[in-house]
Amino acid sequence: MATVAVIVGAAIINAIAFTAGNALYDKYGRNDGSEERFRHDKAVEDLQKASTEWNQKRLDTLDFINNRIRDRSEARNVFDDVDKALEFYNETHPDAQLEIPAKPAFNDFYKPADEQKYYELFVVSALGCATGYVAYRFF
Repeated sequence: MATVAVIVGAAIINAIAFTAGNALYDKYGRNDGSEERFRHDKAVEDLQKASTEWNQKRLDTLDFINNRIRDRSEARNVFDDVDKALEFYNETHPDAQLEIPAKPAFNDFYKPADEQKYYELFVVSALGCATGYVAYRFF
């Protein structure tokens, strides 16, 4: 019974607050010729204009990015197609054997010394053993 009274009381207070708020707005808030209203409307118009410009710039930027991604994808597909075409040409013309030079890799320019490989293996082994010991001992 008390919950029904609380619900009804809350509804009545809500209705009074809503009605009073509207009455105050009608009395004091709506001065159609006021300077504040004019400034407010001008600010809303400026905001809409700025938002429209921002959305257009955003869309232009996204279009530019999407075009760049598409162009790169198309370029990659063209290179893949050229590789396939070259392979097909070499199959059909075995006497020509055209080849594209291999892509340079880091291993072409640097070969680690045997001592460097030894130290790398030592460090990896020592850290692995230490980690295994800590895991076994404390977990």
